[in-house]
Amino acid sequence: MIRLSDVKVRLQYRWRVRQRLMVLHFARVHGPTVAGRRFGVSVRTIRRWRVRWRQDGLEGLVPLYPRRQGRRVTPRVIELVGHARRELAYGASRTQLWLRRVHEVRVAMGTIQRIFRDLGMPRLPRTRKRVPRQMKLFEKAEPGESPGGRQVRENRGALGVSVHGAR
Repeated sequence: MIRLSDVKVRLQYRWRVRQRLMVLHFARVHGPTVAGRRFGVSVRTIRRWRVRWRQDGLEGLVPLYPRRQGRRVTPRVIELVGHARRELAYGASRTQLWLRRVHEVRVAMGTIQRIFRDLGMPRLPRTRKRVPRQMKLFEKAEPGESPGGRQVRENRGALGVSVHGAR
């Protein structure tokens, strides 16, 4: 029996390689169609795994996930995002607004954050929110403001007649 620890398989992929080995073993005994139905994998995928297993052994069963798609953001936009962080000290949301309003460029906030990370930009320091000044007892917010006493208005009905009796 082949041990996964003997072969150079990254820890994060060992479980996936073990699953693929089980599917291939089942397919060898019962056939790829039955194995595909049983494990929810297409027959074409099972055949692809079998070819890679025969060519490369266990390393052939390691997933070949793409690292990252090619960048669709233009170098000009990357330069603008860097400028917004360095010179203007904008975060991702404010940079997104700035790009849309000033430069008419639409970029997702996650993309802006990824560009910040790729450029090695440090995180912005947190700014404290200003707390509104607490009014003192009997203090008016502005000069000339009326005291906050109870103000009663006469309630008149739809016909303009007082509802609460004759006044």
